[in-house]
Amino acid sequence: MPLRIMASASVSTDHGNFFFSCVGGKIGASVSERGVQWLRLLPDSSECDIHAGSLRVGIAGRLDRALQAYFSGQQVDFSSIPLDIQGTSFQHAVWEGARLIRWGTTDTYAGLANRIGCPKAVRAIGQALGTNPVPILVPCHRIVAANGRLGGFSAGLDWKRILLRIEGHTILD
Repeated sequence: MPLRIMASASVSTDHGNFFFSCVGGKIGASVSERGVQWLRLLPDSSECDIHAGSLRVGIAGRLDRALQAYFSGQQVDFSSIPLDIQGTSFQHAVWEGARLIRWGTTDTYAGLANRIGCPKAVRAIGQALGTNPVPILVPCHRIVAANGRLGGFSAGLDWKRILLRIEGHTILD
């Protein structure tokens, strides 16, 4: 069953316009005019506290449509969704490297470290992925340990399993 947008709102401030949305009670996001700033994967019991009309245009609308397609099992490339996230140059390199991992595939922490030119930074790769503010958009769930185990995931291993299963992976628990 595709997720439906439950609520969304926009707020104008001196720092720009920000859009907040909650999709299907399971995802909350903050979107600026420049891109997605954070995306939270929420437990099933989470409720949204946004009480505004639907926002279906611009980046927030694109994000909503892409997430609905993703959770209905469609192959989605999130690389066209702009990001407006803060981090060090190393974190940005890790996150951009992770964005290159395509639907239905996985890589290892060491593989990602090699691809971004930092082969000895495997632990630092894990730490940078742990601070990823936009899971799914930066698909850190597609990074697994060299031994085939799941490794970590900032939203929890249950979410990592769900996301990998959506993408067709068989997860051995």
